[in-house]
Amino acid sequence: MNKGNDQKYSVELTTGAVKDLKAKACKPHLKEIFEEIRVLETEPLAGDLLEGSLVKVRSLHFSLKGSGQWRVAYCVMTEEKVCLILLVATRENFYEKANSRYRSIKKSLK
Repeated sequence: MNKGNDQKYSVELTTGAVKDLKAKACKPHLKEIFEEIRVLETEPLAGDLLEGSLVKVRSLHFSLKGSGQWRVAYCVMTEEKVCLILLVATRENFYEKANSRYRSIKKSLK
């Protein structure tokens, strides 16, 4: 049983994540992407906990028909009951992009 299931979390997007969703690659799949992200409202720990410089970031993996493997990088803010989406992207170069996004907001999360 995942910790955090007793109360619904809100899902918030960083400016970068909003830009990701407006990108050409995401537009045809927005409905499916949001369905995958909504899982975090009730299962905030659904994604894999990352390591190294991304130690406080989780990665939710999913496949989209005809579009391959996708990832969502996010941080769980337990006190605020928020899952903060940092990045929505295909698997290619995902971890490098996630690291860059995380570094840019890390100080504001403390």
